[in-house]
Amino acid sequence: MTDDATTDDMPVLRWEDEQTSENPIAFLTDLASKCPYASSDKGLAVLRREEARDILRRDLPIAVYHIPEEVSPYLSERTKEPLLTRHGPEHLALRKILTRVFRGHVLETLRPRIRERFEELLDPIMERGEGDLVKELFHPFPAHVLAPILGLPMKDIDMVSAWVDSSARWTDIFLPREKLSEIEAAWRSLEAYLLELLRERREDLKDDIFSELIRAMEGHRELEVVGIAMELTRAGMDTTRRQLANTMMALLENPSEWAKLSADPALAPGAVEEGLRYASITHHMSRQAVAPTEFAGMPAEAGEVATVLAMAVNRDPRAFENPDSFDIHRGRNAHMTFGFGSHACIGAPLARMEMIEAFTVLAERIGTIEVTGPIERAKVTIGMVPTTLPVRVTPRA
Repeated sequence: MTDDATTDDMPVLRWEDEQTSENPIAFLTDLASKCPYASSDKGLAVLRREEARDILRRDLPIAVYHIPEEVSPYLSERTKEPLLTRHGPEHLALRKILTRVFRGHVLETLRPRIRERFEELLDPIMERGEGDLVKELFHPFPAHVLAPILGLPMKDIDMVSAWVDSSARWTDIFLPREKLSEIEAAWRSLEAYLLELLRERREDLKDDIFSELIRAMEGHRELEVVGIAMELTRAGMDTTRRQLANTMMALLENPSEWAKLSADPALAPGAVEEGLRYASITHHMSRQAVAPTEFAGMPAEAGEVATVLAMAVNRDPRAFENPDSFDIHRGRNAHMTFGFGSHACIGAPLARMEMIEAFTVLAERIGTIEVTGPIERAKVTIGMVPTTLPVRVTPRA
């Protein structure tokens, strides 16, 4: 914040504190009970839903200040390409293009394929009666769905998925700088792959999203088209796989809710929305001022950042009754896991469909389920996502 800003009444959020990483939800919701905002060394932290709306509704780019040019000139330049970091008329024009692209692929036509692929991946686990739901099911599933939709050759799925895993971490504002070289290598590989595919596809356009993107972005630079395709690939694979794992974990930790879903698989949409709220993979949504403005009524200069913390916002008792309860019967569920405003996730309808089909199938086919080993989780800034989920299952009678 600027020198003349008043932050005396705000709690201080120290990202490196143990309580921030060890028990983030309790810590952040406690902060939110005291004030809608907190001050931090990374700018203003936003902790309540109404105040978050005010920040996210503005036409501001997503902050990428954590990738300094002197550390990675390549990433510093490339992260200006994605839709996430655009704003103004240019951003609006690109979103309109993508809306047309997705509109050309009616989602309902994809539902049978999505369900079939999930069942195929689930079959070996059900036959053995045990398996790792993350490694064998949730991790590969979105890639297997998205590859044919985007027009990626099926033989390349594992390779592309690995690049996505690494390069998707570029949005983590808490990423150690020494990790940027790994992200850059994956980004370069994914970019080169999609650039080659772009040039091949231009000579033989097909009925897939990549071909639609090429048609819709005729006249745009190659790297601009590839940048959008990379963003769609990362968002479509990485986001969905991590949210599937978090929602399943929430169901296992709340067995009464799993029992309700198991008894009535038609409750899957409610389970998905509650998982998105209660066990959101979205940790932070940062916006960066491009001109002098105000955040929380205080002056903010160009370059200053306001960060919405979804783990607190999605538990705001002013917006959600009994916010710390996981309730798949919850009615209106205005969570912010898919963002809000100009940067709301364009691919949210597809992600929702994938997750609804997945949890419908799980509820229909699994009779009993129990965790059989330790569960490893990723760090808080990428959603505390389970990286392993070993279970024993029996089929429904």
